[in-house]
Amino acid sequence: MDAFGIIRVTRLRNAAARARQVPDEEFPGSWDDVDEFTGSWSRSSVDPEKFLGVFKALRLKEGFGLRAYEFRQGGNGNGVIWAVPVDAPVLEPDECPRLDKGFLQPPKPPGAVPLMSVIEGDDSPWSYLSASILGREAAEFGAVWHGSSWTEARILGKPPWDMASLDASPSEVWEWQDAVPDPWCPTYTEQDATKVIALHVYTCLEMERIYRATDTYQSGRYECETKVEVLSIGRGGYIH
Repeated sequence: MDAFGIIRVTRLRNAAARARQVPDEEFPGSWDDVDEFTGSWSRSSVDPEKFLGVFKALRLKEGFGLRAYEFRQGGNGNGVIWAVPVDAPVLEPDECPRLDKGFLQPPKPPGAVPLMSVIEGDDSPWSYLSASILGREAAEFGAVWHGSSWTEARILGKPPWDMASLDASPSEVWEWQDAVPDPWCPTYTEQDATKVIALHVYTCLEMERIYRATDTYQSGRYECETKVEVLSIGRGGYIH
């Protein structure tokens, strides 16, 4: 088992969060001008390939480019990143088919495929850790206020009650549903062609929780299967 230093992991995550940050002025007028009931999609001003460029161990498969779209409804936001053929035209949302069953019915350009399906890497342990962060940060692309969830979570390197930056409940308050993590920091393990990244995460959205996210990869592929297990529950959290 390999363990990753939490400082390095946090730096990567923070860099990704900065790279995907969407300026308020991206949309015409202010948020008050956006229909608070129906909302609207717009082509993002954020370059998704610069966002991907934060992840040095990863790259797009040859022949693909990226397109990003943003949704705003009042002060709330969400977004989507698609991989498309590199010569595909740049289309506005109303020029694209819509996903009838997708959340907020996002626009999907012709020929588009999910981002993680066309990610390549150097097959190192760090590349799989990078993919685990990329997938989560990409899913949070464009997220604002009620649209965000991962943004408020913290990848742990030690117990949350030992972190001065978190206003977490003291250790004696937590109700454990499973064993206490050892180690707390992100880890990588492998068996034959299977690669596994484990993250211990703290969130206080709705309720304080510590959970383990286990991402399982096949060698050379950067789409994963994810299993989430709640390890412990603290006090009541917040709803934004």
